[in-house]
Amino acid sequence: MKRRRRRQQRFEGSQQLRWMISYADFLTLLFAFFAFLYAISNINEEKFRNVSRTLLQIFDVEPSAIEPIELEGTPQGPDLFNPLYRPEPIPSTREDLADTEPYHQESTLLDIRQRTESQFQQLIQDQLISVSGTENWLEINLQEPILFSPGSADITDEAEALLYEIAKILAPLNNPVAVEGYTDQSPAGGEFDTNWELSAMRAANVVRYLQQAGVSGQRLSAVGFGEFQPQFDETNPVRAERNRRVSIVVTRLGGPNILTVPGEAGQGGQTGPEFAEP
Repeated sequence: MKRRRRRQQRFEGSQQLRWMISYADFLTLLFAFFAFLYAISNINEEKFRNVSRTLLQIFDVEPSAIEPIELEGTPQGPDLFNPLYRPEPIPSTREDLADTEPYHQESTLLDIRQRTESQFQQLIQDQLISVSGTENWLEINLQEPILFSPGSADITDEAEALLYEIAKILAPLNNPVAVEGYTDQSPAGGEFDTNWELSAMRAANVVRYLQQAGVSGQRLSAVGFGEFQPQFDETNPVRAERNRRVSIVVTRLGGPNILTVPGEAGQGGQTGPEFAEP
C-alpha cells in the first residue's frame, strides 16, 4: 500500500514539472527569434548572404530564388506621420484653366457678344440672328432660313460663309461651345422620321463645320432638343417658325456646362441678367 502511494506521489510530482520543459523550450525559441531580429536589423550584404544560404539549406530552395536585388539607393518617400507635412498640389494639365479669373472670363464673353453684334448687325435687325447671355454664358441664335432648307440638315452655301465668320471669333478662345438644335411642332418630313433626328443632325453638322473652320473639337458638343423646348408661342404660326433654330452657347472656362433653358413661350427665351451695353 505504501509502495503504491510512493509511486503515485512520484508520478504526480513528475507531471507537475512537465510544463517547465515546454516553457523552457518556448523561451529558448523566443530568445532565438529576437536574436534573429536583432541580427537582421544590423544586416549588411555579407550577413544577408550567410543567412540566405542557411535558409536555403534548411528549406532546400534553389539559390536564385532569394538572391538580393541590387538597388541604386533607397527611395525616400514623404514623412506622412510628420504633422508639418503638407503634400504638394498636383499641377493641372489643362492650360486653358490657367487664366480663369471671373473678370477676365466676363470680359471675354462680352467681347464675343460685341464682335458678333457688330459683324452681323444687319442679320440681327432682320431677326435672323439674336445674341443674349449673362456673366456665365453667351448664346448666339441662328434661325433656320440662314442655315438650312426646310426639313433638311444640310448647311447651305450661304450658311457656310456665316459659320466661317463665327468660327473666326470662337477659334482663338478656349471656352466650351455647345451647339443646340431646335425645331417647331410641325412634322420633320424629308429623310427624318422625327424632329429629334432633324434637330440633332443639324447641331452635329454645325459642329462639324465649326471644327473644320478652326474651332477645337475638344471644346465642341452637339445636342438636339426637337420640338420640346419652344422659345416662342406655337399657336402663332409666324412666331412658331422662329423655334426652328440652332443655338451656339459659349460658357465660361472652369464653370458648369450650361445648357439653354428657354423661358416661357412667347417670352423670348432666357430671362437671366443681360450684359450691360457698352
